[in-house]
Amino acid sequence: MQLHSLFLAPGAADDRPDIARVTAVLRALEVIGEPLAAQGFAVGQGFSRHIVFAGCSPYLVTEPPADGRPAFSHLLLHGPLERPRLVTALGQARPRCPKCRQRIATGQAPRSPADSWQCPACAEAFSACELDWRHYGLCGRVMVEVVNVFPGEATPSDALVQALGDATAGPWRHAWAAYLGDAIGQATTT
Repeated sequence: MQLHSLFLAPGAADDRPDIARVTAVLRALEVIGEPLAAQGFAVGQGFSRHIVFAGCSPYLVTEPPADGRPAFSHLLLHGPLERPRLVTALGQARPRCPKCRQRIATGQAPRSPADSWQCPACAEAFSACELDWRHYGLCGRVMVEVVNVFPGEATPSDALVQALGDATAGPWRHAWAAYLGDAIGQATTT
């Protein structure tokens, strides 16, 4: 079973905000609760106020299952990383050229932030982080991962995005992507 996550990251892929400030915002808004053993954080009491799920009554599993699988709602913090990391939604990420809006053909999208892509329509070249992933991918050196969120199922509240931006001096964005499965300081660059 492939898990998906909701990711939040600074608006600029190279931004490297202090992870302690990010954690402080998540604590102040009660998005995160108690630390989980090497897995990040349990959801806090403010989680459902700041991670807004579609539908009238989502069913959320917020306790780790007995079999140890990560298929429950919790948060992981990634970074700060040496270089930006690209995360995408498997099978759904079809970015567009940021200049002419040409959609990239299936299977032709870059898979790493270091990869470049040349648009066949306007001939401009862009890095993977410059492409318009339309909420199905993003690059970042610091990321908040909300585990077990399917694409389109939930979004961050405006208040959460604003608080992260205020604390780190820049806008934040979100995307749905494949679950990374590693916690603070363990994220690898691609």
